[in-house]
Amino acid sequence: MKTFLIAALAVTMGAMSKLVAQSEVPVEIVSYTLRQSTTGFIHVVGEVRNTYKEPLCFVQIDITYLDDKGNPVGVDRFTAKDAGTMAIDQVMADRDVIPPGETSSFSRPRDASKIKGTVASCKVTAKGLRLRDAAMGAAVSGVETAREGKNFRVRGTFTSTGQARCKNPRVIAVGYDKSGKPQVVASSYLKDSSGKDINQLDPKQSANFSFLLLDDASNVETVKVFTSCECE
Repeated sequence: MKTFLIAALAVTMGAMSKLVAQSEVPVEIVSYTLRQSTTGFIHVVGEVRNTYKEPLCFVQIDITYLDDKGNPVGVDRFTAKDAGTMAIDQVMADRDVIPPGETSSFSRPRDASKIKGTVASCKVTAKGLRLRDAAMGAAVSGVETAREGKNFRVRGTFTSTGQARCKNPRVIAVGYDKSGKPQVVASSYLKDSSGKDINQLDPKQSANFSFLLLDDASNVETVKVFTSCECE
């Protein structure tokens, strides 16, 4: 019985340790833009920054759409007419884990017909989990971005650089206008030579990537590339 109680206590303390290691905190908004496309969608694109000493995970961005008088307008919940209206729209940061001092883009396309009013501006806030540690890490090298029609072809090599595996590795390309504000975002899972998704990269393993960043904003001047590993 004593052994059982000790084991149960160890499991409980382990779970508590995990909870202590993760605390929800506000996340800095670097900048964002709102635009309406010719296809009838409202696009909110921006960046958040991790200002903490620990990695951030599960960063959620809350968007409140405002009319020309600054009053909030609701958004249809899902697509069903009887599903209700949300006061706040939400999206997750593009990078699953944001290392200390680094940024992540976010992008929320929303069908304008699902918004209960005319959008003139929006208010954006963010929050996420501050982790005690994250052993995974990744970097890109040999990055090339070149115009391909009105879009950009993004190429390079993704390498797992942490002490643990990088699960479901992704590459994220962000297009910025001449003022340095993010306008468009594209992401791509890594694939092997047969075209199958790579589920994980062990430390020091690499894979090449090549995908398109669509410049539907038609004002992208520069492109930056970021890595993402799934938060475990």
